[in-house]
Amino acid sequence: MVKHFMLVAWLAGSVAHAASLSAQLDRSAVALGEPLSLTVEARGLDLDALDLAPLDARFEVFARTRSRSTDSETLVLTLYPRLAGATPVPPLQLDTRRTRALPLTVSDGSEAVPRVTANWVLEPAVPQVNQPARLSLDICDDGSLQWQRPALPTHAGRVLRILGEEAGEGERAGEACTLQRFHWALLATREGAATLTVPMLDASRFGRRLRFPGPSLDFEAVALPAWLPAYVPPVAPRVQADPLPARWPLQRPLSWRFEVAGGYSAEGLKALLDLQLRESSTLGVYPPLIEAIAPDDVNSPLSRYAVTLFLQPRASGEVTLPTLNLPWYDPTRRQLAGTALAGKTLTVFDPRWQLAAWGAGGLAGALLLAGLAWQVRRMARWRLARHRGLRAIRRARDIAELAQAVRRFSLTGQAAAPSLGEWQRRLLQETRACAVADAVRQLEQQAFGLASPDLAALQLSFWRELSRVSPRSRFRRSGPPR
Repeated sequence: MVKHFMLVAWLAGSVAHAASLSAQLDRSAVALGEPLSLTVEARGLDLDALDLAPLDARFEVFARTRSRSTDSETLVLTLYPRLAGATPVPPLQLDTRRTRALPLTVSDGSEAVPRVTANWVLEPAVPQVNQPARLSLDICDDGSLQWQRPALPTHAGRVLRILGEEAGEGERAGEACTLQRFHWALLATREGAATLTVPMLDASRFGRRLRFPGPSLDFEAVALPAWLPAYVPPVAPRVQADPLPARWPLQRPLSWRFEVAGGYSAEGLKALLDLQLRESSTLGVYPPLIEAIAPDDVNSPLSRYAVTLFLQPRASGEVTLPTLNLPWYDPTRRQLAGTALAGKTLTVFDPRWQLAAWGAGGLAGALLLAGLAWQVRRMARWRLARHRGLRAIRRARDIAELAQAVRRFSLTGQAAAPSLGEWQRRLLQETRACAVADAVRQLEQQAFGLASPDLAALQLSFWRELSRVSPRSRFRRSGPPR
């Protein structure tokens, strides 16, 4: 039994004597932003239990690579310094073994890595609770770095929203530099002091990855009065409404759209509208549609929403839409203020009466068109009949043919008259006053041989008088004029 105990003790002592832990850096001097490699080698120990917490204060452990051999384990850590100056790597503890401290000098810039400065800008510097503020990260370098927007950590008591970014010329300690600026909208939802930390800033230079320490920001949010509702922001809203029609049909839904830019949330706007919109006997109200839209200025921290109200007129006549009041808190005067959106008065009409009026108008128009068409057709017919009669008179070769052509002349298409007297009486009934009596008398005398025939003169006389005749109006009396 004693021999067995002595054997176990000897084996344990041999293992303890064989265990070792060592660490080394790939270099002793780097520039801020450059990576360095820390290699930790262990024999007879498990590197899973290695405590890396001492590195966090001075370095970012960006990557790790582990390998094994028959009698040892190796862990390679990629570190990025957080501080400039003499920044030794602290000892690392594993079981009862400790590595030695490794000297390291971190310079603020070098020939291969430019000097970088970064700082926060908060506008306003002391925001109110629920007041949208613009948070900007300004990074200055020599222009050779390509930056990526850092991901800010979430934290209770504040809401962050990504805005735009800018690049241009800046100034650092009196020297020109290239400025890269990233914007966020910051909304403090809790009063009191707070600290905003940013992880390492990621950049690249000619394909090489660099990481620089990010600044922290201490700010304080001022509390709002306890009596103020949570959905009332300390920012004056800007309201822009689309024009509404002056007339609207009964029972047809009406869309009323307006935009609100300020510090409201979608939930807050809905609560405000629910308090003010009520159905009535003359107006029906449906749930509003609230949509977030991008502001005109991409770097503005203010929220912007498009609100669409759906209303349905229920009665004819003058209907006034409700006036909407958007309250906000004035921190300068320390009192509640409001922006009003006045409701417009609409004339609501019954579309059935309008349809009836349209139908009556259409019928009257159709009758008018029909009358005009009939009038045009009648005019064309009598003008054509007059043209044919005059042509027959002009082509007559003797007195007998002329008398026959005269008796057949009619503007209404009647048959040839049995005598010239009957034709004259009928012509006076059909047309306005026409002086053809002398021509008829001369034609009768020549037909009975009482006068020498003068065919051309008679043709000209009839043609001159009959070419001016036109039919009587159908609304006049059909008898001969007095």
